Amino acid sequence: MLIVVLTGVLLGDSFGKSIEDRLYRDKIIYSEQTQYQKIVVTQHKDDLRLYLDGNIQFSSLDEHRYHEALVHPAMNMAPQREHILILGGGDGLAARELLKYDTVKDITIVDLDPGVTELAKENLLIRRLNEDALLNERVEIRNEDAFRYLETSESKYDVIIIDLPDPNNEALNKLYTN
Repeated sequence: MLIVVLTGVLLGDSFGKSIEDRLYRDKIIYSEQTQYQKIVVTQHKDDLRLYLDGNIQFSSLDEHRYHEALVHPAMNMAPQREHILILGGGDGLAARELLKYDTVKDITIVDLDPGVTELAKENLLIRRLNEDALLNERVEIRNEDAFRYLETSESKYDVIIIDLPDPNNEALNKLYTN
């Protein structure tokens, strides 16, 4: 029994990495366990993918379809487009679309996990994809719970974009309520 335990202790990390490598079809180029979630970035040729807790957040081959459809209809319908709030969106891709509008004065991104926003600000491949949106002077990042932010903030916004993962746990479910 002692041999089994010692083997597990000594080989546990490499065994875990081996299992993780098999979960993703492409080469893992970044992996981090934050306080909130497991962040994994994979790459195969021109396709960069971001996963949070094993759920794909974007593929660089087609993310534009999602982010353009998320941002542009709301922006085109809004009578005012100066002060924008993004709930989630720590990858900077929705912000990239919003920064195409000259009328946008400021964008507040409320994303819980600083691991995601720091990755999107520092990783050269993601920065290229988000066109350095998170480094733009018009963008403010607030790493806090979006639900609490909405309850306590007195700021007013012209447009609110919700770019959150699918609600697959209680913490996310509350963001999809009235």
